[in-house]
Amino acid sequence: MKNPFAQAPQPVQATIEAASELLDVIELLIEDMALAITRYIDAVVPHLIALVDQSRIAELEAIVANAMPREIRRELRLMKLEAIDWVSQVQKDFPPFRMGPFYVHGSHARQAIPRNHFPLLIDAASAFGTGEHATTAGCLLALAREKRTRRHATRIADIGCGTAILAIGAARLWKNAQIVASDNDPVAVEVSQHNLQVNHIAARSKAYVSNGYKARPVKAQHYEIIVANILARPLMRLARDAAQQLAPGGTLILSGLLRSQEAMVLSAHRMQGLYLQHRIRRGQWSVLVLTSHG
Repeated sequence: MKNPFAQAPQPVQATIEAASELLDVIELLIEDMALAITRYIDAVVPHLIALVDQSRIAELEAIVANAMPREIRRELRLMKLEAIDWVSQVQKDFPPFRMGPFYVHGSHARQAIPRNHFPLLIDAASAFGTGEHATTAGCLLALAREKRTRRHATRIADIGCGTAILAIGAARLWKNAQIVASDNDPVAVEVSQHNLQVNHIAARSKAYVSNGYKARPVKAQHYEIIVANILARPLMRLARDAAQQLAPGGTLILSGLLRSQEAMVLSAHRMQGLYLQHRIRRGQWSVLVLTSHG
């Protein structure tokens, strides 16, 4: 099986210093392009370190420059690394962790899976979504909560899937469900398909390159559960499509938005006949769980 976690011949290490709130935003924006990200939450000077392909440095610089108003301080330092397998090194340094009923681990982990936990095999490289970010963690917890009231589901979608960690989590909870995952980044879709295979759910799950719900296989059915961990404004643009693809009485889980963006995201979805059930907040980030009236 081809391993999509291939690194650049000589990746560049980018160190970004900024206020923690700004780093939260930058981290989410660059996870889709970084080979790996390390965030030191308790550092004296708040910063994160990202490994980036040399060809994407200009894109990274633009993201950092445009993330917040220019009067807010931020600093970006770049350093070429020695030609060693830095991605594999980061994977080894990615420790397994529990998130609700899930146990997230890399392929290097040798610890036994804890009892009564669902294993999610996700390596920390290419694309994003290892479960550590507050948005991904919140979505996993929202899925676990949904399972307590929705015992059965046959069709589930993961929109903006990244590594497909949420698709895999949903497949663990609803063992008979067919899972559709989509992302507009072909690399993310390649990584997702790899992860669906190594987690042994490829027989009932598939990842597609799609701008939201536009791809024919994604648009061809309705879903009892949709989870979309993207960003606030794309979620708003997709509100109508989400409402059309959600089955009557279905549940829509939204994340990638800050607490301050809740009202505008909710407003866009209320206009489509969707209503807030509950929310999960982790730090500055929010997960909104909505439903349609069946």
